[in-house]
Formats: sequence, C-alpha cells, structure tokens
Amino acid sequence: MIWHTARSARRLRSVLLDYLNRQHQNLKRAYSLNNLRQQLISRSTPATNMSNITTKPDKIQIRLINPEESQRVLDFLRVHYYPEEPLNVGIEPKRQEDADEEYTMSMVKYGMSLMAVEPISQNSKDRIIGALIVGPKDANEANNLFKAANRAATRKWYHMTQLLACVERDANVFERYKVQRALHNHAIGVDSTMRGKNIGSRLITEMIKVAKDAKFEAITADCSSFYSAKLYERLGFECINTIYYSDYKDTNKQQVFRPEPPHTCIKTYGYRL
Repeated sequence: MIWHTARSARRLRSVLLDYLNRQHQNLKRAYSLNNLRQQLISRSTPATNMSNITTKPDKIQIRLINPEESQRVLDFLRVHYYPEEPLNVGIEPKRQEDADEEYTMSMVKYGMSLMAVEPISQNSKDRIIGALIVGPKDANEANNLFKAANRAATRKWYHMTQLLACVERDANVFERYKVQRALHNHAIGVDSTMRGKNIGSRLITEMIKVAKDAKFEAITADCSSFYSAKLYERLGFECINTIYYSDYKDTNKQQVFRPEPPHTCIKTYGYRL
C-alpha cells in the first residue's frame, strides 16, 4: 500500500514537472515572438529627416507656411489672434487695421513663418491650430517704424507703429547683443480650443531652429500680452525692455492704449543665437 502511494506520488510529480516545463517553453516562445514583432515594427517605421517639420504623438505637425497659404493663415489670425491682441483691442476701433494685416502677412514671403496643423482626414486639408509670423530686421528697424508711423492713414495705426518704434529704439537689441541681423516674431496665435497643449512652445522652439539654420544672430519678440511674455520667459528668452501702457500718451497727455488687465505693458524679449 505504501509502495503504491509512493509510485502514484512520483507519477504526479512527473506530470507536474512536465506541465511546468511546457509552460516555461510557451513563455519563452511568447517572449521571442514579442521581441521579433517589435523588431519588425521598428524596421518597418520609416526614418524621416525633414528639418521644417516636427511631429508629436498627438499628430500635431509644425511646418513652414507657404506663401499661397497666406489668406488661410490670415483667416485663422482674425479669429485666434487679433480679437485678443492687447494693442489691437486696447484702442478704438477694436477691429484690426487693414495696414496691420498687410504688414504682418508681408512677412510670410521670407519663408520662415510657421504654423501648427492637425490632420483631419486623407481627403481634406489639415486644420490650422497655431501660427507664428516672423521676419528679418536690422539696425534700421526703429527708424523704419517711425517713418511708417508718419505715413499712417489712421490714428490707430499711427499709434501702434509709433509705440513699436519706441519699443524698438529702447530695446536697442543690435547694440546690446552686438549683432547685425535678427529674426523678429510679429504675431503668434493658438486656437482657443487647443490651448494648454504646448503648441505655442512648439512653434517658438521650431522658430529657434529655423533662425539658426538661416544664420540669424538673435531672435526678438515684442510681447504686448501678459501671457505671451510668460511663454517667452519659460522658454529662456531674456526681457530686455519694458514700456507700460500708462506711460505712452498722445500730445494731449492722454493714455492711448487701455487693454484689460493683466495686460499692463509691452515687453521685448531677446534670444542670442
């Protein structure tokens, strides 16, 4: 009876060992198959080297704006930039000036402005969710703006260009950084439904790459908005000048720009490349 029990125990142990060995082999096979699958996936993924496009897991792309897309980008800015831009809404009439739109969009021809797009489907255009308009400038920029102010057809455009001329003069970036050429950010707008996704940061980060590739020596931005100023600060730009709206007055000593808080000043930021 004892011998029979021992033989049964040995048989059971043998069955269990055989079962565990098969399970172990199955796990090894599964692991090998998974490794092979990952290798095949990595080999089948094409490597891209497109300096003017960056992608993220959320499928958002940052790319250069083609000149033929100017109207489409302007339509975007009319909704997601101008209605909130403190210089634009801080003085009557609150609608943007035609000269303002023309001047801003004239920068697209230089081929360095960027937009963030989100694919919708294979059969439709990408949706613009962000735009950053930039253009070159040199040490004559302040004088050019003062001359533009004198040619302004409206009171609003006169004061906008006059203030920006004062900002450019006081920032004195070319003397401060000892440079000859700089890339200037004229406008940045993000779709109101897409904020909080670092789209503005992505646009500025890509702008830095574009500026370096084009051999610029510095980047500047006049931040009329409290929020855009904070964005540039987070990205390591240096605040080199501040003009408070309360300090800019007309010939009658009246404050010209009165945007809603927290927009109290226009700050110039610089980034030496």
